[in-house]
Amino acid sequence: MTIRQALRSIGSAQHLRAALLWLPFAVLTAVSAAEAQTKTAPFETQAEQAFLFDQTSGTVLFEREADKRIAPASLVKLMTAAVVFRELKEGRLSPDADMVVSTGAWRKGGAVAGVPNMLLTPNKVIKVGELVNGLVVVGANDAALALAENIAGTEDRFVEMMNAYAKKIGLGDLRFANATGLAGDAQDASLRDLTRLAAHVIETYPELYPLFAQKDMAIGRGRQVSRNPLLTMDIGADGLMTGTAADGSHLLIGSAMQEGRRLIVAIGGVKTLQDRALETRKLLEWGFRRFEMRDLFRKGQVLGEVSLYGGESIGVPVATKTDVRLPLLRGTNDGMTLRLSYRGPVPAPVTEGAELARVEVLVDGRVIQTVPLVAAKSVAQGGIFARARDAAIEISRQWARDGWDWLSEKARNRRSGQTAKAMP
Repeated sequence: MTIRQALRSIGSAQHLRAALLWLPFAVLTAVSAAEAQTKTAPFETQAEQAFLFDQTSGTVLFEREADKRIAPASLVKLMTAAVVFRELKEGRLSPDADMVVSTGAWRKGGAVAGVPNMLLTPNKVIKVGELVNGLVVVGANDAALALAENIAGTEDRFVEMMNAYAKKIGLGDLRFANATGLAGDAQDASLRDLTRLAAHVIETYPELYPLFAQKDMAIGRGRQVSRNPLLTMDIGADGLMTGTAADGSHLLIGSAMQEGRRLIVAIGGVKTLQDRALETRKLLEWGFRRFEMRDLFRKGQVLGEVSLYGGESIGVPVATKTDVRLPLLRGTNDGMTLRLSYRGPVPAPVTEGAELARVEVLVDGRVIQTVPLVAAKSVAQGGIFARARDAAIEISRQWARDGWDWLSEKARNRRSGQTAKAMP
């Protein structure tokens, strides 16, 4: 079976074993450079920052400046919502509980401040459920402040809760200074981390996330429309939030479901509201249209053999821990590579199910997914002869590496006109 056939069928253990057994850091390339030249042109966007994430498989489909630190503006309210959702889920807060709107919340976040709001007034008594709707549907600053003050006592203490929550879920690089997203020197984020936060909200609070899908809400005698333009586009969108930075550029994090597959899109640095809506829609439609879900590996499928040191056998087979389905370019394998690696030899004993290696899936040289490989069986520690055998194998490998390093250095010196040092 050729490597091309292995890519098509995804399952040639023989070839992977040969690569893995003799290299401490093994690499398998599945597509030649000539084949990759036929790939489709990448997506183009006017957004200065963009990120497209397939949440169903945990795969990055597109990114541009996704790690650049930016002012998150009202996208900060995603973390405000996450803290409120946690309080509701864990029973410390009830949707039917009353809260009182302070004068400070009205002054900083109400209509008098000229920011998104739900027309709250000082000393107004309002249900938690109404405030949550105002927060997630219209991005109301007065709702965010009322919730923060009533939950934590002050906005500053609520911000401490926000930062602690971010650190707890592995997003410690997010730094929050307030509950609304109003400009603050200590407040910045990246689209990658904000997307991870959105994914966390969707996964952790499935009973509350549907609140984001509301296209409008009653406020007083009228109704306010959601600021999320994706909700009216008939593309499966069901959340999340928008923002406008102090420099006038616009941001959006949205999510959509089609045929059981969820994508999360984030963009920043666009000049107009129309461009924000257009670019996010284009990116979502491209992700759904250009990529298709494919079965790569079955659960328990043996992909190779990892070399052992001091075991009853010189190697142990490694297999996938779960079924692996990934979004790949529709109808082709062009531009895709598989790279398998591990650090070894692995010392015995080895227990079945222990993670020993990984396979990386790359598209156009960019890692879109990493899949762990685990021991397919247990291998006990061998006796003194097994250890002596493996020590001899390691010595021969080291000699081979030293020889290759010497030859490489000699070739470099020849090219530079220098004299190569004597081989050790």
